[in-house]
Amino acid sequence: MKLLAIEMSRLTVLLHVGRSEGQLFLPQAVSMLNARYGFSSYPSSYDEITSDRMDFKLGQFEGSAIESLELYGDGIIVTSRSDTDFIDRFFADLCQWIVDDLGLSIIKTHSIDRLYESNLIVETSKDVLKPLEAMASIGKLVEAELKKTSELEVKYQPFGWAMAADQAENPSLKPISFRIERRLGTEFAMQQFITTAPLKTKQHMDVLKKLESLV
Repeated sequence: MKLLAIEMSRLTVLLHVGRSEGQLFLPQAVSMLNARYGFSSYPSSYDEITSDRMDFKLGQFEGSAIESLELYGDGIIVTSRSDTDFIDRFFADLCQWIVDDLGLSIIKTHSIDRLYESNLIVETSKDVLKPLEAMASIGKLVEAELKKTSELEVKYQPFGWAMAADQAENPSLKPISFRIERRLGTEFAMQQFITTAPLKTKQHMDVLKKLESLV
C-alpha cells in the first residue's frame, strides 16, 4: 500500500467561545486572525463578519497551506491537503491564540466533539476489489444489455465499494462513509484508488493496509 497524495483532510470540532470582559470587536479579531495565518480571502463586509458562518480561504501554517477555515457559532471546520496531524497542530495553535490574544474561553459543548475526514489517493500491490469478482455475472448482464441498447462492447469490472454508518442514529456528528474506488483516468491495471474515511490519515492507511492483507 503506497500513499500517492492527500486529496483532502478535514477536522470538525463542536465548541463555543465566550468572553467575560464583554463582546469581542469582530473586525479587529478578523484582522488579527488574517495577520497570523495570511488568508488570501477572509470576511470583510459587515454582512460577512456578522454572519452565522465566516469563511477564511487559503492560509498558511508551518509552511503548508490551510485550504479553508470555517467559523460557526457552534464549531470550527478546518480543511487542508495535508495530513490530519498537521491540521491538529494548526487547530491547537488556533485555540491557544484565541485564548491568549483574544481573551476568549473555549467551552466544550459535547462529550464527543470532533470528527475527521480523510481523502487519499493510494496504489495497492494487490487488487483489493478481487472479492467482488463473485458478482461477475452482474457485470456480464450489464455488458449484454449495453450492447443491445448502444452497440457498445465493453468489459465491466468491480469499481469500488463502501461501508457507512446509519446517519439516522447520529444526531450530531455524522461520520462519512468508508469508500474505496478506482481512480478515474488511470488504467485499472495500475491499481490506483481514491479512498475516503472518517479517520485520521495514519488510521486510514492502517485500515487500507489491513484490507490489502486480506486479499
